[in-house]
Amino acid sequence: MNKLKLNYTSLSFLPILVCIPLGYQFITNIHFGGLKLFQEFLISAFNPKIDNEIIITVINRLNETILIGFFSWLVSIIFGTIFGILSSNIFYKIFNIPNFFYYIIRFFLTIIRSIHEVLWGILLMQIYGINFSIGIIAICIPYIAINSKVFAEQLETIDYKSIESINQINAPKFSSLLTLIWNPIINTFKNFGLYRLECSIRSTVILGIFGIGGIGTSIYLSLQTLNFREFWTYLWSLAILIILSGLIFKKIKFNNTNKILSIFFTAVFLITILFSFSYCLYFLFNKNFENFNSVSSLFKSSSDLGLFDFLKLILETIILSLLSTGIAISVPPLLIGIFNDNTSKIFIKIFAFLLRLIPTPVILLTLLTFNNPSLSIAALTLGLHNAGITSKLLFTNLDSQDKRNYIAMRSLGISKKTSWLLGLFSQQAKSYLSYCAYRSDIIIRETAIVGVIGSVGLGWQLQESLSSFAWQEVTIVLIAYSSIAIVGELINGKIKNSLT
Repeated sequence: MNKLKLNYTSLSFLPILVCIPLGYQFITNIHFGGLKLFQEFLISAFNPKIDNEIIITVINRLNETILIGFFSWLVSIIFGTIFGILSSNIFYKIFNIPNFFYYIIRFFLTIIRSIHEVLWGILLMQIYGINFSIGIIAICIPYIAINSKVFAEQLETIDYKSIESINQINAPKFSSLLTLIWNPIINTFKNFGLYRLECSIRSTVILGIFGIGGIGTSIYLSLQTLNFREFWTYLWSLAILIILSGLIFKKIKFNNTNKILSIFFTAVFLITILFSFSYCLYFLFNKNFENFNSVSSLFKSSSDLGLFDFLKLILETIILSLLSTGIAISVPPLLIGIFNDNTSKIFIKIFAFLLRLIPTPVILLTLLTFNNPSLSIAALTLGLHNAGITSKLLFTNLDSQDKRNYIAMRSLGISKKTSWLLGLFSQQAKSYLSYCAYRSDIIIRETAIVGVIGSVGLGWQLQESLSSFAWQEVTIVLIAYSSIAIVGELINGKIKNSLT
């Protein structure tokens, strides 16, 4: 066990080996005719188009993005809290309800969480057609399950003795439940809930690329018509929105004892629930299905998907997620370790921000201007995008870390890179790998995004099956995709537990 503990630092760099075969395939697939187009794309970043017409378009598109993102976030947070309570042990212990319902709810939430919002969006668009509501529903479905998992984990940290005391004195159970869960829920909302709003906005942008609307649609249309100056105008406006939202979140303070705030939250809570239920009923009974008339169509449609091809798609999806995870883990510490001066760190942070900002489909489409579709380019795209996210966490943790060991090593004449590696990063390696294990859960689900565009894995097959209305194939692919995500989540859970 001691040898394993000493190797956390090495394990953070070891996955960089995946870049050798990926880099080779990437270089051999380059077609130089598109490099000039890529050069124009990069230059346009410093010369975005600005005039009255595009400013009005940007404002309208951002309004759509904020509206979809905000309502998706609000509904998913509220229902995520409800399902978080229903999927936590504390609820069943206080009300003495059999654990059978606990396992059913958890299983249901795990299933819907395992499928990415892009897949939900594509599926719902094929059934209902393109409309404003699809974006909100597609984001809400997995986000409710993700939020409920986080809230449930926090509620289960409540001391069991408190629950036993409540049961012994026969206190009102509902008020006792609220008393016990109020502070954990507010704290979780402060630490996690506001961050989910930014995630909701990013998901809205990605769904916009697939036709939902908002700034994502404008970004995709500009890229499709090779109007790079407009593209960067939309992208920089999205960057401003994300930066401003981040600054606003940092300024927001919540006071648990503020009665006015509690009343306000309760009112928003109840109104959102009533509105969501009424709108759900309206949506179900007043919208016509476009290409899906009944459940029986699942059994009537034929499937041309052979077993060998199906297994190949599953293997591609697994390999894609593994390669992308390897890049996301190893690239940030490697770059920060090699380029360890202040100027280089600024450039790395800017590059990482751009990787987080630019939607994954856009990165992939940009690379496809001078490269052929392949597993390597899909893995590089997904891996680099997530490397931008893991690097943000790594920078934050390193900046807040005690630097006495680093300073002591530097004073002994040890090189700057070695001092950084042994004096700073080695103390962060374990927690960094633990976060990367969590991040790999998300990467598995995100393979759908690059799969649909990059002609690889189950995501591409789902798009093909939907375009031919082969609902039996769609069902098989969704089950396989969900199974991969669930198994990956279980494995990563074991890894995270071993690292904590």
